[in-house]
Amino acid sequence: MDSPGTSSLSPSQKEEIFENMSDGIMTVDHTGQISYMNSACEKIFSTSFETLKNQSFEALFLTNKKNKGFNRLFSNTINKNAVTKKTTVKYEHDNTIQYFTVDVSLVQADESTPGRYDAFPGMVILFDDITEQRFLKQHKHDCAYIFAGLIFCISIYLSLWSLFQFTLHLNLKTSFYTLLIEGIAFLLFLEIIFCTSFSLRDIGVIPKRATFRKNLIETGILLLAGCFVLIFSKLILTLIGIEIKKKFIGGSLHGARVYLFTAIFQEFLARGVIQTSIKSLMQVKYQKTFGILLTSLLFSLMHLPFGFIFMLSAFALSIALGYLYERHGNMWSCAVLHWVCGYLAMCLYF
Repeated sequence: MDSPGTSSLSPSQKEEIFENMSDGIMTVDHTGQISYMNSACEKIFSTSFETLKNQSFEALFLTNKKNKGFNRLFSNTINKNAVTKKTTVKYEHDNTIQYFTVDVSLVQADESTPGRYDAFPGMVILFDDITEQRFLKQHKHDCAYIFAGLIFCISIYLSLWSLFQFTLHLNLKTSFYTLLIEGIAFLLFLEIIFCTSFSLRDIGVIPKRATFRKNLIETGILLLAGCFVLIFSKLILTLIGIEIKKKFIGGSLHGARVYLFTAIFQEFLARGVIQTSIKSLMQVKYQKTFGILLTSLLFSLMHLPFGFIFMLSAFALSIALGYLYERHGNMWSCAVLHWVCGYLAMCLYF
């Protein structure tokens, strides 16, 4: 007979309660085999209970050596009956990383059963999937690092430009300022690699195979359109008597080779670092558009020492490059377009 104030629950009622819980519940019997999983647990591991029923928990979940914390937690429970307090562990499987808050309880052993006393009695496990919260927290951490580094580098860049231009009155070559931008890009690259969780694919260094061909086609179209506009505009200006520079076109092969590296470094900085971070932080409507516009403003600002017209040109080019990067996430196609159109514009106008 139940004591006052308590009531017994039937197995079907208990199962209904478990099924309505948001946490994943798994039970493992005294032989180490999985005896129950609720729907939330099936969703967490993307596997049905029928597939894992009566399978060895150890063989299924404790074989990946990368999951050191996860393996140690359950090995201690199964082999030593040691229950660890509620803790957060990382779990990696099938190229997927998840984070769980795990709460393990041992099933009360039946001392009347021969051979069961002091042996593993079985366990009940509660899995709370906190992967999304963990990645969001890590993402904010990464963006904070990147923006702190970016603001610091831009401040140093503009301070040096102001010092040389207005205080020391040094008319340095444009190649010096270009070198400063490349130095900033390299420092931010090191920061991303060693201080954040961003992968090379996240910042566009590794292209997406699925859209690679389409990316090449669109890059080619934009490249031809950009070259046509630049040459046609110069031709019109020349015919109506507006002389921007003595030669119709300038430049050299050496300059083109140098500018190739400049384009790569600047695109890594603008697209891989700034645009990726701005878009990630701005969880608002039209976030992609804002990301492109703000990146282009910052990109043009870094060309301030070259003059206002050059800044406007850099802004227009950055808008096209930002659109291309947003569609395909490929930094290299942006670098090629930047190299061809940017260097052609300098040869024709600057």
